[in-house]
Amino acid sequence: MDGHKTARYRKISGYHGFRYQFFCDLSGALMCTTDFQKEDDPLQAWATKGRKLFSRCQKCGRWVSDPMYNAETLECVRCSPWEEQPAFCPQCGESVLEDRAFCHRCHARLKYRDKEECG
Repeated sequence: MDGHKTARYRKISGYHGFRYQFFCDLSGALMCTTDFQKEDDPLQAWATKGRKLFSRCQKCGRWVSDPMYNAETLECVRCSPWEEQPAFCPQCGESVLEDRAFCHRCHARLKYRDKEECG
């Protein structure tokens, strides 16, 4: 897992102090701009304003915005892409009528491979 403590950011120096802009590591979208602060401390700005707007991928360590985060797998969408619900079970061929994780007939997993299989 990547070791960065914050999402990507840009420091803006000004007459009133420092501001920080935090960006989604995956999409590059600007997520927030902090108020001016006297100290040049990105970790403080991250803790008080930026952190609550991001989720951290449990696989690669990227800090990402909600649309770039798959909450079902606790990973970013690059590591664990969103999947469409299959229309048929890949194991037995039974029609899938509801949004389910397992087939109602043979109990095979319908969505997301197990972590051991992904490699």
